[in-house]
Amino acid sequence: MEDSELWDLFRVGNQLAYTQLVNRYYKPLFNYGRRFCQDREFLMDCIQEVFYELWNRKEKISSTPSVKWYLFKAVRLRIFRDQSKWVKNEELSDEYVFFVEFNIESKIINDIEINDLSVKVKNILNALPPRQQEIMYLRFYEGLALNQISEIMGISNQSLRNLLQKSYKNFRSEWIPLLVFLSCCKLNN
Repeated sequence: MEDSELWDLFRVGNQLAYTQLVNRYYKPLFNYGRRFCQDREFLMDCIQEVFYELWNRKEKISSTPSVKWYLFKAVRLRIFRDQSKWVKNEELSDEYVFFVEFNIESKIINDIEINDLSVKVKNILNALPPRQQEIMYLRFYEGLALNQISEIMGISNQSLRNLLQKSYKNFRSEWIPLLVFLSCCKLNN
């Protein structure tokens, strides 16, 4: 069943549809939340609270063009709203740590077997600032549209596009010399 159908059924009180939404999105939401906070218990609580609130407010919730977008935004907001529970005496700001392990083989370098290249690409991506890492993760790993990402992150579309361009520029500045080096190595072999 499509997400939109499940969402509409859930909104009228169908427990099976609600359960299917929880089962479908719990793991992706948890994986996304781990990028901000390593406290597993806290993250599970945040996700459970989001789903609990959804169930309690189901009649008041409107339809959404993307269930995934809606849930990612809700979990992100919950994590940062409850940040005081996981980071004592730290102010909420744009200077947060975004933990990510990029799965290079399946998402960026499809079918390349050169281990050194994989490590280099991981290092390039992990060297990006946290917000750029988050954008790359949401765009290329979760497949969200730019307008959905800007909503999740609470930034304007233009700011998102600027950060994405900086990410591409940073990636290209490191990637092009690496490709030239690898081409030279291949020619010499």
